[in-house]
Amino acid sequence: MRDSTTPQRRSAAVARAEKSGRIPRATLTVLLVTGAFTVWQFLHPHLLDQLRRDPDLVTNGEWWRSFTPLLVQDPPWQAVATVTGIVILGVNVERFYGGAGMLAVYLGSGLAGEAIGYALQPHGAGNSVADCGMIGALAVYLLSEEGSKVLPVRLPRGVRRTLAAVVGVGACAAVYAATSATRDIHGPAALAGAAIGALLLGRRRRRS
Repeated sequence: MRDSTTPQRRSAAVARAEKSGRIPRATLTVLLVTGAFTVWQFLHPHLLDQLRRDPDLVTNGEWWRSFTPLLVQDPPWQAVATVTGIVILGVNVERFYGGAGMLAVYLGSGLAGEAIGYALQPHGAGNSVADCGMIGALAVYLLSEEGSKVLPVRLPRGVRRTLAAVVGVGACAAVYAATSATRDIHGPAALAGAAIGALLLGRRRRRS
């Protein structure tokens, strides 16, 4: 019997299969780098003091403290959740946004979170802000037209857009209230990740 599947459909199916089975290189890179520094920190606890947020030392020339807080954990035990989060969240972000997109979300929201941390929590460290950024990017994807295809229920476009607007406004209001009350930096990092995810999806739509 002759195969009735067109070459275009076959090639699209092959592309999707290859994409789903692709090694998440960006996620593995972030995991290996962060994991290596985490192990180093456990072996040499003084590393935390050398890399964490410290506004006085930044102004004295230790500029690397603008990003090195993403590499160490304060307190150290939080690595159980935050480093594991790189795997669980990163694989999915890379699946939906690609390797470059995953790095953009992780680093962009992580650096934004650390910058806000200097204003609200001047001393600290951890990649949890980047993890929250990836959560924000995943939420944006699932509320998008492209992301709705992976959900068990397909929502009509009008319903999906209304839901996205309600969730977006509600999230911004909740983050503002929580940040004002507790000076927590994870909400703003999640919003940064959501914003980066929205920009990446908008760019993809313009190119398609």
